Amino acid sequence: MKNSKIILASVATLMAVSSILPLSSQAHTVQAATSSVQKTIMHTAVGYDVNGGNSGIKFYPFKTINVDTTPVLIKGQKYYKVTDKYVYIKSTNIDGVTRKVTRNTYIYKNSTGRTSFNGKWKFQKGETVTTYGGSYKFRNGKRYFRIGGPQKLYVKASNLGPVVGSNTPQASGKAKIHYVKETKITVHSRSSYRKSAPIFTIDANNNATFVRRVPNGTKFTADRLEYGDRADAVADKIGSFNGNQAIYHIKGTNYWIYSIDVDAARLMQEQLHKSN
Repeated sequence: MKNSKIILASVATLMAVSSILPLSSQAHTVQAATSSVQKTIMHTAVGYDVNGGNSGIKFYPFKTINVDTTPVLIKGQKYYKVTDKYVYIKSTNIDGVTRKVTRNTYIYKNSTGRTSFNGKWKFQKGETVTTYGGSYKFRNGKRYFRIGGPQKLYVKASNLGPVVGSNTPQASGKAKIHYVKETKITVHSRSSYRKSAPIFTIDANNNATFVRRVPNGTKFTADRLEYGDRADAVADKIGSFNGNQAIYHIKGTNYWIYSIDVDAARLMQEQLHKSN
């Protein structure tokens, strides 16, 4: 779908924050702003789009990232939205879930080595523990859940019961896309040998005329994202049909630029232009 392609294009430049926070099972959150909070990724996580599709982005354990404070629902599961991006992370990879210990279990750093966590070497039957993400299969063939970090801390999955509680706040509702009327765009040519992108004018007959090339990093304000006749004319001029021909109009000018040659700060909804 066209909207899904827009979403993927808009998140292609996502950058995760690389600082690491001190960690305990309760404290891995730092308030960043009224609508955003800094959290630590506790388990390798995939970034999803608003429909629950894999965006191709991965987040790695013990890196911090800003997410919107209140989670949202995608297909009935809780996700955190990466602040200012339409990328979503399963809350279980950040907040974890609570499980009950069903038999005494040691804490491990690998399949053979034991270690301690908060001064204790094992959990007793009946205690509860926070686990993050899905279980890992170790070389010994057994499965383990991560319980902390940044050092390696695991317990055997077979010694834990099912989830008894969520550590994530109540979701605000289903994930939604909010489009803007204008956005900043930054030139970012995907060409391996050119570090610039062409801009064009388009006449009343939908003929595209090359104006000049602008270097990577050049910033504009765009006030329209369009597909249809004029976008196809630009794609034909460039010789690049990627299956989602769309062009941005540069505000205050008669110039247009191919959408694949820029990174957009915010999402704009594509408008169809079709000649009569």
